[in-house]
Amino acid sequence: MLDPPPVIGSAKHKSDAIRQEPSRRLPLGWGFRMEVLMDAEFVTMKVTDGIATITLGTEKRIYIDQETSDALFATLTRCAGDPDIRVVIIAGAGPGQFVRHYSIPALIRVAESVRATGREWPEARFIDGPISVCESMPKPVIAAISGTCLAGAFELTLSCDLRIAEDGDYQIGFPEPNFGLCPGAGGTQRLARTIGTAAALMHILMGVPVSPREAERRGLVHETVSGHALDRAMEIARHLSSFTPESLAYIKRLVRSATDTPLAQGLLLERRLFMKLCEGDAALSRMRAYDEQDTASPSRVT
Repeated sequence: MLDPPPVIGSAKHKSDAIRQEPSRRLPLGWGFRMEVLMDAEFVTMKVTDGIATITLGTEKRIYIDQETSDALFATLTRCAGDPDIRVVIIAGAGPGQFVRHYSIPALIRVAESVRATGREWPEARFIDGPISVCESMPKPVIAAISGTCLAGAFELTLSCDLRIAEDGDYQIGFPEPNFGLCPGAGGTQRLARTIGTAAALMHILMGVPVSPREAERRGLVHETVSGHALDRAMEIARHLSSFTPESLAYIKRLVRSATDTPLAQGLLLERRLFMKLCEGDAALSRMRAYDEQDTASPSRVT
C-alpha cells in the first residue's frame, strides 16, 4: 500500500465484545484508581480520579479494524454509563502513531465480498458505533493524538469534543482521494462543521494530510503541544473534572446540537437548562460561596 503524499509543514512532506481477563472483570463504578485489562491486543483502559484513559491497539497493532472498533464501542459505552467516570481520553499505543487509519486489507476484504455476493454494505459497522458514543455520551471526550492519525482514525477524533496533538514529524488528515475514495465515516460532514465548508473542501479534495502545527492552524485540532499530548489531555481532564457533571453534560448537548437546531429553539433549550442548573444544589452552593468572597479583583472568575 502506498503511503499518502508528504505532509505539509514537515521535514518529510482490531470481537463484538470486550474480552476481559476473568480475574479483572469488574462492575461499573470501581474505586479510586484501577487498571482494567481488556484484550490488550485491541483496547486497554485505566481509570484515575474519575478520568478514563482508553488506549487503542499496541505498538504493533496500529490500524483500526472491526474487532478494535467493537472493543472500543463496548469500552466507551461502559464509560458513558459509569457515574464515577467524569472525563474520557482516547489515546494510541504505538510510538509515533495514534492509530494510523482503518485497516486497508479489511476494507478490501469487505469490498471484494460485496462484489462477489451482490449484497449491500453492512450497516452501522466500521467505526460508526464508537463515533456515536463519543458524540452522545454526556461527558467530555478528549483525543490525545501522539502520532499518525489519518482517514478513519482522524474521523474518530472528529467525534471527540477536544483534540490535542503533540508536535512531531507525522500526518493528520484525509488522504482518501489518493486511493480513489472519499471519507466514509463522517469525515466530510464533521470536518465541514468543524472548520467550515470552504476549508474542509480544500483539505479533503487535495488529499494531503498536514503536520500537527498546521493542523492546529487550520482548526483540525484544538491544540498542538511541545510535550506529550496525553499529559496535556490529562491536565484538561482534571480541570473539567472540577466542574459539575450536569453543567458539562448540558454544555456538550447544547453546543453539539447548535448547528442542527433553529436558533429560537436552541435559545429556549439553553434558557431552560440554565434555569434547571441554577436552582440545583451544586450551582447554588458555588454561587453563594463566590458571592461571599472578596470581589475587589475585576479579573476574579472563581
